[in-house]
Amino acid sequence: MQFMFIEQSSENTAKYDAAKYDSAKYNERSFSTLIRALRLSQGYFSFVLVHCNSLALRQQIVDRLQATCPVQPQQLFLPESATTLYTTIAAEVDAEQPPALMILGLESVQAIDRLLVSTNLLCSEFSKKFSFPVVFWVTDELLRKIIRTAPDLYNRMTTIRFISE
Repeated sequence: MQFMFIEQSSENTAKYDAAKYDSAKYNERSFSTLIRALRLSQGYFSFVLVHCNSLALRQQIVDRLQATCPVQPQQLFLPESATTLYTTIAAEVDAEQPPALMILGLESVQAIDRLLVSTNLLCSEFSKKFSFPVVFWVTDELLRKIIRTAPDLYNRMTTIRFISE
């Protein structure tokens, strides 16, 4: 009687490695797209939406951007009490406009619906006052909220997605 050993783990590992490789490859393309969007928007206003569900991955991307991107984006952490994005940005960059501005902490804003509605209403005002790209970091939940609450804003955004493993 002979026994046949089937190595199940190698097939599963191969699938896992392929999925891991694909997400890494996808994210690398997304990173290049983000850098290109920041470079091409220099001197002009634009909305860039970066969709990433993993806060750890988001932090890695932000750190890598700060280390390698020729356009050094300034970070703006929104306070929980923020109610308007336009005035918050205007107060932050009053004297000198940055090459790009990354909006972080949207997920912790308590009046997020109010903030999104006011941003939606003031979409055209952003391009009159600011001449740099504004990068929104959002999760699935925030993306759904933006689409539902601020459709005009969403339609003006360049969307870049990063996937977590």
